[in-house]
Amino acid sequence: MCQWYCNVQTIVTEIDRCIRQNASEELTLTYLAEKLGYSECYTSRKFREISGVPLREYLHQRKLAFVLKKLRDTEKGILEIALNYGFSSHEAFTRAFKEAYGVSPGEYRRCPTPVVLRTMLNPFDCYLAETDGVKMKPAHGDVKTYFVSIPAHKYLHIRNYESIGY
Repeated sequence: MCQWYCNVQTIVTEIDRCIRQNASEELTLTYLAEKLGYSECYTSRKFREISGVPLREYLHQRKLAFVLKKLRDTEKGILEIALNYGFSSHEAFTRAFKEAYGVSPGEYRRCPTPVVLRTMLNPFDCYLAETDGVKMKPAHGDVKTYFVSIPAHKYLHIRNYESIGY
């Protein structure tokens, strides 16, 4: 299973590389599956199993995240940006953008508002990345267990700086 976490990380890195370099013709399931040496069906299924998102949807959301930044930070035309990122037409781009963010690209450019972006997927748990997925790191020290009595309807916040990844 650890090998597939590495494979998904390879796919994610390759997707971002291709989007940054405007190499949309390389971004196909066939290309990514060949890069890993597995069938398209198996690659797609394992990607979804590990990430929880279909590969096609992840790819689409990442393209839109890059486009969003270009719209906000540059003065390039909307059609030019859409075509550079592999959208077939202005209408297809506007439809996808509006579906993802709730506003048209023109409206967003005039008044950029905070939106939820699909950030780069990181399938590795922080512990697995440190140990190459073989086992957990050895614990340093004893595990301390304690009980706290809390009065009814009161909230308690305990800040824990030792836990990583939670």
